[in-house]
Amino acid sequence: MIVQFGRGDESAYGKWDDAPRVFISRPYFKVVLDNGLGFYILNAFGYNLFPRFYGTFKKTFCEFGFSFAGWMFEVMWNKAFKV
Repeated sequence: MIVQFGRGDESAYGKWDDAPRVFISRPYFKVVLDNGLGFYILNAFGYNLFPRFYGTFKKTFCEFGFSFAGWMFEVMWNKAFKV
């Protein structure tokens, strides 16, 4: 299990911060379990006064969550990261 607070390693993003029309969603809190399930709090692209729910369900991964007030809470399961 991995538990991380804060923005993490900034070196992975390189010069993308300076690129026009590029938004990087960074995890500010994450818990990733050994079975590929993860819980994330990320910065959001926009500010929603009311929660906006979303979800994607595929054979190899699924993610669902909501965006609210400039933040996203997301639950993701990815079979590729299963230990």
